[in-house]
Amino acid sequence: MGSVKAMSVSRLETYASCGHSYKLDRVDKEPRRQAVWFIQGTAVHGGLEHYERSLRQVSVDECLAVFERVWHEELAKAKDKQPDPSMWMIGGNRKLETDIAKRFEQGREQIEGYIAQNQPGDDLSPVEIAPGEPALEVGFELDFDGVKVLGYIDCVREERATGRLVPEDWKTGRNVPTGPFQLATYRFALEELTGQTIEYARYWMCRENKPVTVDLRKYTREEVADWYRQLVTGIENKVFLPNPGDCFTCTVKPSCKYAA
Repeated sequence: MGSVKAMSVSRLETYASCGHSYKLDRVDKEPRRQAVWFIQGTAVHGGLEHYERSLRQVSVDECLAVFERVWHEELAKAKDKQPDPSMWMIGGNRKLETDIAKRFEQGREQIEGYIAQNQPGDDLSPVEIAPGEPALEVGFELDFDGVKVLGYIDCVREERATGRLVPEDWKTGRNVPTGPFQLATYRFALEELTGQTIEYARYWMCRENKPVTVDLRKYTREEVADWYRQLVTGIENKVFLPNPGDCFTCTVKPSCKYAA
């Protein structure tokens, strides 16, 4: 298994969803479609990180200013990289510029909603790894029997009443992820980093401004390791089964002969 580069949650999720999509994107390097929701996600993350890094002391306006700066930077880079409007995925029957304006306002609302629901002194706040250093974009490297898995955790919260640590991922989209791959991986990454037992994790769903808690106690380290071993085995043996169906958000759909 030494011939494959380090794995990640996103690689595992793509491969598990559709092996052929993984091949077109990661192996064949086919042209990728762009989407405004990618930019929205990055810009919202920027605003939320700024708020949490300040220990929740900065104003909403300051966080919105960070959001807008990141938005414009990312939008300019995305348009430069993919100038063809037909290669942009658009939600609903809208024009690209309408989608840009709509999601810009959604992103601002998500910043405002998060701050309103996450105030200084709340029971679940980002833990400080060092004084004044909240746990944001926490990098990790796992080794599953020679299979390396690299990644970042958006935020690690601490339940003040119990000291329990809870990894959290911020989601700006509509749907709560149904697969276990991301948060189960975060469980063992955080256990390795801190030595604490991690039983629960959360998605913060920015559209609804509420958390969704996931019980991770049923996933074992061996089970999670096996996911990544199977991923590497499949890639090395060039097993890329197509799974057409939910193809609307596939970035390589124009290159796919199986696309629904």
